[in-house]
Amino acid sequence: MSTDPQTADPTASAHADGGERTTSPDGSFRYRFERLAGSLAKIEVEVDATRLRSAADRQFEKHNRQANIPGFRPGKAPRAIYERHYGTQHLWNEGAEDVIDETYREILQAHDVDPLDRPNVEMGTFEPGKDLTYTATVAVRPEVKLGDYASHGAKVEPKAPTDEDVERVIEDMREHHAELRPVDRPAEKDDVVTVDIDAKIAPLPSEPADAKPRELTLARNGHLELGRTNVVPGLAEGIVGMKATEERALELTFPEDADEDLRGRTGSFSVRVSQVAEKVLPPLDESFARTVGVADLAALRKAVRDELAHGAFHEARDAAADTAVDHALATSEVEVPEVLVQDEIEHLLADLRQRVEERGLTWERFLLQAKRTEAEIREQWRSAAERRARSLLVLDAIAKKEGVTVSSTELAQEVALTPLAQQDPQALRSPQVLAAMARSMRDRKVVDKLIGLETPEAERAILRELGADVDVHGPAERAGDDAEQALESAQPAPPHGPSGIVVPERSNATAEGREAIRELLTKKE
Repeated sequence: MSTDPQTADPTASAHADGGERTTSPDGSFRYRFERLAGSLAKIEVEVDATRLRSAADRQFEKHNRQANIPGFRPGKAPRAIYERHYGTQHLWNEGAEDVIDETYREILQAHDVDPLDRPNVEMGTFEPGKDLTYTATVAVRPEVKLGDYASHGAKVEPKAPTDEDVERVIEDMREHHAELRPVDRPAEKDDVVTVDIDAKIAPLPSEPADAKPRELTLARNGHLELGRTNVVPGLAEGIVGMKATEERALELTFPEDADEDLRGRTGSFSVRVSQVAEKVLPPLDESFARTVGVADLAALRKAVRDELAHGAFHEARDAAADTAVDHALATSEVEVPEVLVQDEIEHLLADLRQRVEERGLTWERFLLQAKRTEAEIREQWRSAAERRARSLLVLDAIAKKEGVTVSSTELAQEVALTPLAQQDPQALRSPQVLAAMARSMRDRKVVDKLIGLETPEAERAILRELGADVDVHGPAERAGDDAEQALESAQPAPPHGPSGIVVPERSNATAEGREAIRELLTKKE
């Protein structure tokens, strides 16, 4: 490949998008550039025989320097002698490859076209000593016509946590640390019972008259908290009053949000209680505070308030980001190339495969449990992938218009904060990985700018208004966030807060992707 390609005259080629023939400045090739539907570009090229011959000559010089021909030092054999030993066709073939690569790149540069994939090249005429012709078709980055993307009206307006919110979280923490103490009495509303549950599901009226009831085992030595909402309405209420070793029959109906094959069906439930236990909450004292990792109750309440404030901020930021991005998409015009849609589907599938592996399942076993084929999953996610690809194109256009970039220092900070940097430092040497990280950071900066969070100080100011400690989650942690999460309403909080409170785990998937993955992972066999 030429290291200094000549560039076609932009003035001469300005009209070539419509399919007119253009000649390169040096006259060594002619071409026709045409944009097609689906963000494709078609390039028809005719290269002069002299340029092809020069490329073949360069190949001879390269190969001759490595040739081992008796009587001649490397690089000194005459061409006729070299060709007698090694043949000639490979010189023309490799010369043609160079010519195609060089002219293709020159044309893209002349038209300021960004290819999204490798071109599909079809050779036309190719014969040593004669003109070479070829046709290249490639998916290119489409033009984005931006609308008034800044008029979304969204603001980051989180609600400050109240004292009641703080106490509610602390009560949940006490619940989490509660002791289960067996009791010899009938079960009460807030008890936890150990149960076996079987059910016979009556056939639907639409099923054949001779259809038999379906038998299900719903629990074996399962723990059921009677004070919590349960899958089947009325189940907990029906167990209240039962003692250990007691059995009871209940007639219950599955709700509309149950699995599709159980939705709305009525069943005869057989419940056997083997143990009744009461929950004993730990006292709300200094000892409990130390149990969850803080010095005292005052520190516990402060830590909880900080966590809630940061959570409220991130939730408000994500809501504003959703509104801003939705508005930008609605007011922009762009044709999304199929190659980008397929790329986003591949990202979703890769995320799903990773989650499946984390659950100890093979991909094939998972598909059986989900009762789906991979092709069906791909089709199900197509709409989400199209939107994601469209978002990337629109944000890219806004970034260019607004001059939003990512510095090498910012990228280095991001790399240092990435868990992968500690697990596999070599993985972050990949130009593709670094480019993806830089693009994610830039997109995040674009969205933050749209919603008024252009600087870290803007975030700190909001957090101060909420009464939060701005040093708990500083700019460095923010730099480690994935950009897609600002775009698609991810849960922006670290796995554990400073008080030891468990908060929602972050995900790199889009909102649509997470929802689709969640649906598949929760399907029953």
